[in-house]
Amino acid sequence: MLKELTTDVIDHLLNNQYFGRIGCAADNHVLIEPVMYHFDGLYIYGITREGTKTRMLRKNPNVAFEIDEMVSPGVWQSVMIEGEFEELQGNERDYAIYLLNRRKVPLFADEKPGLTGNAHLDDPKVVTPVVYRIHIRTKTGRSYSQ
Repeated sequence: MLKELTTDVIDHLLNNQYFGRIGCAADNHVLIEPVMYHFDGLYIYGITREGTKTRMLRKNPNVAFEIDEMVSPGVWQSVMIEGEFEELQGNERDYAIYLLNRRKVPLFADEKPGLTGNAHLDDPKVVTPVVYRIHIRTKTGRSYSQ
């Protein structure tokens, strides 16, 4: 039977998952990608690298974010968020990095993370990640069990 999730269950799921999917659209293209995140009760915080997703999000900050938990094909829960992407700088960026500090920055094998202003910008292997948050406009959830 399909059911709507309560706000408490939605927040519980968001707090206990590590990976979700972010959906964005710009220039007649749609992209859905897996991302790691942290939910603090108000925002979805994430960290990524420069690329197609960040270029699209800067052009159109409207996003969809989704997580799900599947126990079996007949038992699952899913949360959908609509919100707005905001790239973080300064103290807000530092706070988000603090929240995400137990998560791994997505890097290629030979890259090094440049999480602070002390990174050697002349080193082509140093990657300064894009840190962001999603302002949640709506969040809904559903579950299914046979």
